[in-house]
Amino acid sequence: MIDPAKYPVLSKVDFPADIKKLDAGELKTLCKDVREYMIDTISEIGGHFGGGLGTVELTVAVHKVFNTPHDLVVWDVGHQAYPHKILTGRKEALKRIRRLNGISGFLKRNESEYDAFGAGHASTSISAALGMAIARDLKKEDKKVI
Repeated sequence: MIDPAKYPVLSKVDFPADIKKLDAGELKTLCKDVREYMIDTISEIGGHFGGGLGTVELTVAVHKVFNTPHDLVVWDVGHQAYPHKILTGRKEALKRIRRLNGISGFLKRNESEYDAFGAGHASTSISAALGMAIARDLKKEDKKVI
């Protein structure tokens, strides 16, 4: 369990539904908490956190505004999605990312219902999102593709 004294808002957020309940001040603190949690965790175990540090506010905003996992979020590379993993039920699992029996460093659809696309390396997101949007339209579904 993460320390509520160190991460006051993140300690209360497990899924995007929790983010929707936060006010503007709490959202700001959540972003700070996520950033510090990523730095603390990844610095200890090693890995890539640069891309994820650049998407913290974006990730919080997407999960605040859109109805995930119904609405589909497509990330360009897996390393951008570490904040997404933290906010979709995997914050404790981040401590075992890219380890035996741990979570993947990339997005995996079989890891979470919030992972709409198995993003790994750059430049596959645009074609994937376009395909999802076309499929949504053909099936006449009411959902967003972000």
